[in-house]
Amino acid sequence: MHEHTCTPHVWTPGTETFTATRPPARADGETVNLFCSGHAFLPDGRLLVVGGHLRDGDGVNQACVFDPADDSWTALPEMNSGRWYPTATSLPDGRVLVLSGSFSDGHHDVINHVPQVWDGTQWQSIAHFVALPLYPRVHVAPDGRVLMSGSNAATHLLDTHGTGHWTRLPEPGGVRPNGERQYGPAVAYEPGKVLYTGGGNDAHTDLPSAGTDAIDLDATPPAWHPVASMRFRRRQHNATILADGTVLVTGGTGGPGFNDVSPGRPVHAAELWDPTSGTWTTLAAEDVDRCYHSTALLLPDATVLSAGGGEWMVGGSQNAPADTHRDGQVFRPPYLFRGPRPRIDDAPDELAYGGTSTVEVDGPDIGAVTLVRLSSVTHAFNSGQRFNSLTFTAQGGVLRVTAPPGPESCPPGHHMLFVLSTAGVPSIAHVLRIGPATADTAGAAGGPAAVAGTTGAPAGARSQPLLGGGDALQDWDREAQQEFAGSRVTVGLTAQCPYGLGACWGGAYEALSRLDGVAAVRPVADTADSTATVYLSGPGLPDLERWREQFAHWANGSYAFRGVEVELAGTVVEADGELHLAAPDVSGPVRLEALQRGQELAWDLGTRHPRYAGEHERTAHQRLVEQWRRRDADGLPVRVTGPVRKTDRGWSLSVRRYEDT
Repeated sequence: MHEHTCTPHVWTPGTETFTATRPPARADGETVNLFCSGHAFLPDGRLLVVGGHLRDGDGVNQACVFDPADDSWTALPEMNSGRWYPTATSLPDGRVLVLSGSFSDGHHDVINHVPQVWDGTQWQSIAHFVALPLYPRVHVAPDGRVLMSGSNAATHLLDTHGTGHWTRLPEPGGVRPNGERQYGPAVAYEPGKVLYTGGGNDAHTDLPSAGTDAIDLDATPPAWHPVASMRFRRRQHNATILADGTVLVTGGTGGPGFNDVSPGRPVHAAELWDPTSGTWTTLAAEDVDRCYHSTALLLPDATVLSAGGGEWMVGGSQNAPADTHRDGQVFRPPYLFRGPRPRIDDAPDELAYGGTSTVEVDGPDIGAVTLVRLSSVTHAFNSGQRFNSLTFTAQGGVLRVTAPPGPESCPPGHHMLFVLSTAGVPSIAHVLRIGPATADTAGAAGGPAAVAGTTGAPAGARSQPLLGGGDALQDWDREAQQEFAGSRVTVGLTAQCPYGLGACWGGAYEALSRLDGVAAVRPVADTADSTATVYLSGPGLPDLERWREQFAHWANGSYAFRGVEVELAGTVVEADGELHLAAPDVSGPVRLEALQRGQELAWDLGTRHPRYAGEHERTAHQRLVEQWRRRDADGLPVRVTGPVRKTDRGWSLSVRRYEDT
């Protein structure tokens, strides 16, 4: 799995044959592994592939294109840094936006917070966003901006023109009712309308959701609202737009945790959502588990390929061979059983926006003409598919079909043209290209009009954030300590995502920034200890119970909130035979205790267990007591660090480290 090469294959649906391509490589000939990359079709039909796999959480900075005309790979200029789990999406002007992905900076696994745009010749870096989620769910909005619908709870729009600009949708409508939901698919089922289904973990049961939220970006103001829930809870599932505009959901697991494939947990039954009625219908079940790393996409014959699954590591162990599926099944939707299929006898290979073209058909009367963009799907999200219903007139076997008015509703590139009978039976698609075959870089400097009611900016961006750690992160900490009067608090978080808090950081960062009293969140998590650092806006200690509730409200069960550790400066005093710290930032003394095994905040990703304290940390309280007994004055000024908790007796701190002040 961690080899640095791969051999992609081309599958031909009609013959069900595979053809191996040569391994993709950088310009210098070094091969790359495209596992966990992002991809999007260019307007000319070639496939752009970005990022890839060095190890879990650490991505490649490569970019390349695949040309289906000769099954060849061509290396492109490298991106600003590595990207593991990035999203690539086609823009209205033919450029491609690349978001997120993680990499190792030598200290931590961190999120690449700098979006980049490929214009056909070079990369352009645009406005940063602190702590993007992995594989962000993004779609082109009606005004040409890019909607980021998840997996974070809050919704943002990115204007990719010029140097870029992020805008947060106003709350409460700009927050999905179902909250932060990882590994749930989002679907642009009509221009400007997005459906987000399932995913994540509920805070108290650890189970994924069956809930579904929708938004209409043409509403004033645009706001998320719940729609009918699926019949089954799902995570790691796929959602595919069908030829008639309905949405088919397949696969996923209904079990707790990240990817529960134990017997009875994977969901085999498909479900179909009808945007007209807003209802779900349970359909046939497939034979094989389709969970993590499965894919599903619409084929030109209007069937759906559901394939793959498996190939993941948890700690140092790979999944059981029986849970890796290198096969696929084809699903025949209900619309194929409603009568005879119409046939496209002749259609253009290219369409111009707003233009009218002739399509010759045969068979039953035609009731609808649709365009579905070619799929680009990975990790429970299809960033390529888009649906458009076209206006047409019919005279005998000749249709006069009007193309979508512009690229905002129908990005340039290759689409499948379907004609459907009045009974709703689709033809076999005719694949055509709409719009120019090259990116329009001349218009990239402008900007669109604002969507009604949008305002704000990404939460938590105290200052220009960092790509990684090292000296720059220490500088950030020093500035934060000078800027904010409150305590520095370390929060222990265990991600459901098995790749650690550093890579799976977006939802945690968003939730931490919403906690009472938090002035700033350190932009990089501590991967080694699975901890995050926040700075309080004022004196005092956090309300731990309130923090737990608030964190769960924003992040659901995507992270386990293990506790907090604080650093306090004050004077050691004795009361009732116990040492206390009189700290000016805290009302009342803080009882100082010895650190017990199991109280440690640090957590080891490799072993999936707490990282137990060393002898020097375990004996810190004892040394402090001995120094107190040897003191020359009434008080002993110190700075102490350790886990804190609040009981009926007040605050207590288990001393892990201390230093004289």
